[in-house]
Amino acid sequence: MNPTLGLLMPLMLGQPAGPGCAPCLPPRPPLLAMMPQPPFYKPLCPPSGPPAPVLAVQAVLADGMTVVPTPADPKAAAYQTGTVFGFRPGYRYHLKIDNLPGHPGESLYPVLEVRGSIVPRPGMRYMEYPASLTVTAADVEKAFAGRMVTKVIYLEDPSRAIPQESTPDKPIEVGADTVERAVQEAEDNGRLVAVFRLGDRTPSGEELARLAVPNTVLVPGTTLGPAAAPPYLGCSAVPLYDPILGPKSSDLECFINGGDVDANLGIGLDGSVYPLRSTNTVAEYVAGSRRKFSTSNMVCICVPRFVIRRVDVGTSGVQGLSVPGAATQVTSRDVFNQRAFTQSLFARERLLALDARVRPSQAESLVGLHAFASRTKPMAFGKVEGVASVFVVSEVDEIGNFPGQLVLTKTVEPAGAVKQGDVLTVTLKYYNNTRQPVTDLILSDSLAGRLEYLPGSAAADRPSNVTLAENAAGSQVVRFEIPGPIPPAARGVVVFKVKVR
Repeated sequence: MNPTLGLLMPLMLGQPAGPGCAPCLPPRPPLLAMMPQPPFYKPLCPPSGPPAPVLAVQAVLADGMTVVPTPADPKAAAYQTGTVFGFRPGYRYHLKIDNLPGHPGESLYPVLEVRGSIVPRPGMRYMEYPASLTVTAADVEKAFAGRMVTKVIYLEDPSRAIPQESTPDKPIEVGADTVERAVQEAEDNGRLVAVFRLGDRTPSGEELARLAVPNTVLVPGTTLGPAAAPPYLGCSAVPLYDPILGPKSSDLECFINGGDVDANLGIGLDGSVYPLRSTNTVAEYVAGSRRKFSTSNMVCICVPRFVIRRVDVGTSGVQGLSVPGAATQVTSRDVFNQRAFTQSLFARERLLALDARVRPSQAESLVGLHAFASRTKPMAFGKVEGVASVFVVSEVDEIGNFPGQLVLTKTVEPAGAVKQGDVLTVTLKYYNNTRQPVTDLILSDSLAGRLEYLPGSAAADRPSNVTLAENAAGSQVVRFEIPGPIPPAARGVVVFKVKVR
């Protein structure tokens, strides 16, 4: 063993995770808890504890079907659609579905593999944020026709969110051509939490009893004791993590809105702020003869959402929904992925040559590219050849966002944990902290893909024009144009409402 690793291993080995929670992140060990954390290790949406001990799962059944979560128990009750269960991560569960349309007296025995859970935030009751277990009449017919219907369920990364409204009763289901690709897409776009398979053979009663682990399924009106056996799927009861920073905080339950996340906004050739990405909130204005901008603070919105990647495989092992002449089936989500991927490639392009000069309120470029001005460093490159800087022009008062300018603050209510379908009120307050009047004020709030602007909800305490434009996240940019003038020390406020998708 590497001697350095041997010294760190006692510090890096945490305590076993919570009951049945295979991928849980443990608390900091006692020795590390006494170490001061670096000042930058302060997440905006800190978790309230370790991952939830169970994954909340809501049954979404069609046509009067019922589900028995513990068919090995002869006294187990059947539950209707809409019932929420709790499944411990790290186990495989055999379910039973009865009252199948068109197949009276017959049952299906799907298998649910639970791999993870959510990390609650303050005020978040994890049982109120269930993943959806959907079984439609079409799924039943495919199962009886010999197909295997596989649904990969994952907690969606908000930065890669599908711009589509959904609820636990009506989750987003996206087709995939193979199970391997569905799993890969789930891992690329979030955290895989469960795999549901419908169409397997009917197990015997003895097999159901042998595979069932007592105290792993939470049904309504009951509590769970210690599991009768440790997790056996994807377990990591002694995870490794950074010995100083501790475990990495989960960032998939919440998304950040406001401010300048990438910290690279600047004034473009047309005098507007560029590049305005989703989640940015910016105030553009003219002070004297100079065009400037300010960014707001960041706010945290906690509302985890689960998405399903569905695969239908026939008895021959060939995907049943293939498109002639195409390698994969094209869906609306795939088109959106391709568009977002193209934009990310464009954003990574490097500037090979630039000959430009920066003047008050404008930037000129001989190659048609915008001259980049950093928000955090008062510096602009006048000429760049390859990777070498030929000369640099620096004018602190003309570039970026510094004290003595317009102050923009953002709040979202209700604060804390919210749910899909909730309506939030966004408030933008501005304060002229300069020594001169401000004119041509424009407040731009680029909404995340999980937020949808409610038409007609915008209001302001000054005369203003409200316009909307699409952004790269599949949502909209809400713009308030306030001509002014706004005298020094003057304040103002604008509000609008959004719906959580």
